[in-house]
Amino acid sequence: MSPSWSLAADMGGTFIDAVALRSDGQITSLKHPRAGGPLAETVVEALDLLRAQAGIAAGDVGRVVHGSTVITNLLLELNEPPVALVLTRGMRDVPVLARQDRKELYEPVIAPALPDAKLFPGALRFEIGGRIDAAGREVEPLDLSALDAIADAVSAAGVRAVAVGLLFSHLNPNHERAVRAALHARLPSLYVSLSSEVDPQPREFERWLTTALDAYAKPLAGDYLHALADALTARGLPAPRVMRSSGGTAPWRDLAEQPIGLAMSGPCAALQGVAASISTCASGPAIVMDVGGTSADISLLLEGRPTFTDALECGGLPIRQRCVDITSIGIGGGSVVSVLPGGALRLGPRSQGAWPGPAAFGLGGDLPTLSDALCVLDRLPPRLAGGIVLDRAAAETALGDVAGALGLSVRRTAEAIVSAAAAEMAEALKTHAFQRNLDPANAVFVAIGGGGAQHAAEVAEIAGIRRVLVMPHASVIAALGMLSDPDEGPVHLAASDHLWDSLPPQGEGPHALFASMTTVWVPAGWSWWLMPDQTLALEAKA
Repeated sequence: MSPSWSLAADMGGTFIDAVALRSDGQITSLKHPRAGGPLAETVVEALDLLRAQAGIAAGDVGRVVHGSTVITNLLLELNEPPVALVLTRGMRDVPVLARQDRKELYEPVIAPALPDAKLFPGALRFEIGGRIDAAGREVEPLDLSALDAIADAVSAAGVRAVAVGLLFSHLNPNHERAVRAALHARLPSLYVSLSSEVDPQPREFERWLTTALDAYAKPLAGDYLHALADALTARGLPAPRVMRSSGGTAPWRDLAEQPIGLAMSGPCAALQGVAASISTCASGPAIVMDVGGTSADISLLLEGRPTFTDALECGGLPIRQRCVDITSIGIGGGSVVSVLPGGALRLGPRSQGAWPGPAAFGLGGDLPTLSDALCVLDRLPPRLAGGIVLDRAAAETALGDVAGALGLSVRRTAEAIVSAAAAEMAEALKTHAFQRNLDPANAVFVAIGGGGAQHAAEVAEIAGIRRVLVMPHASVIAALGMLSDPDEGPVHLAASDHLWDSLPPQGEGPHALFASMTTVWVPAGWSWWLMPDQTLALEAKA
């Protein structure tokens, strides 16, 4: 008998979402909190729990698919060690000078284009002689003698990854390959990214920055994907395929070698999941908002299909990589709240993640977060999916300093935090839609992710949208979307009448709705009802 189950695990900023899909369309799913240990361990724990819950033997599993927001979150938070750059002589400042675009026209002081001190500080940007011309011909031999000193400096600085960017290497990669060979001869364990492989196109700044970000992500991605593959095969499970930002999946070794392809792979999987389901509940353009523990991701479906771009932006960093067209902002359930000197609230981009997590999680976190504000407002259930029991008193204590700085009560502070989050999400949504010639009022608004339905109605109200759809399996739809790989054919889901068992079939706000893995906030002036296909619809009253 051929294997009948497919497993998928999506690693977000706070939870691992795991889905098991049987060949007859039966689904089993769960959410598992991310622990503070190695990334791969948490993924494997989630899959072990899922198999135990569904009674799935290793021999019954035909494929395992993995996706992750780890690289997306890494680029939003920039909390990994910096990388070294090896660039053509005279070009060491090109990645810092960037493109002289002035995004804020009326700001008197312009911030640096890139956080180069975090990514590739000046002491780690090296130059090397040698030149390829615009026709791809060598006009000056590569100065390999300089690499001994570069290798010594890289080793002394404890750098684990190097990005190599040489002029016109997209036409002739021989010099870059020679640099990699020489570095590996001295430092065999060094991670090296070549611009001629990561982004073989003209325009040095874009090519070199994308390559630097690939190198920045490589140690983390390489370590955890290798560990994940080893742990799965030790259990008799197939080696994982990994979700790509451009859609579809690839063998895990391909993404370990070029991890920039993982950026936005989690949101891409979620959009794949929505695209596979939305035809049953909506027509016309759709705006999709996926809110997790670290970020809120906004994207479009046109004629039921995701839209793509050859360049994306993550945390203000331009990346030249084919990807589903997504706008990502650093606001999620774990986003840390602070008060700026002028008295304004700031949310993110720093996130508490799952460990130590929001104060309400009771895992040792003591910084105020968006989830703490939702807990104080009774918009979260006493117990979250994954077995996390919320501590309201801890959430109120965490918000105390913010409340003192604002001169408000803790409850009014929580309301202000949630309103600020909705306003920022709505601004990102409107900008994303209008820049693509779409009026949000003319689109269906789809809420997914663990926090999407918490904020969707408030965001919709600000953006001028009157109806919100909360998808079946909204909280784990990214994991489900990974199994909708175009290369594997369509996924057929068995009908289920138990997704919203705990909810009344219709009602009016203000009301917090708690399902098994999804929480929904229905504000005053909004109503909800359950559609025949198990989609939950929210609508503003006329």
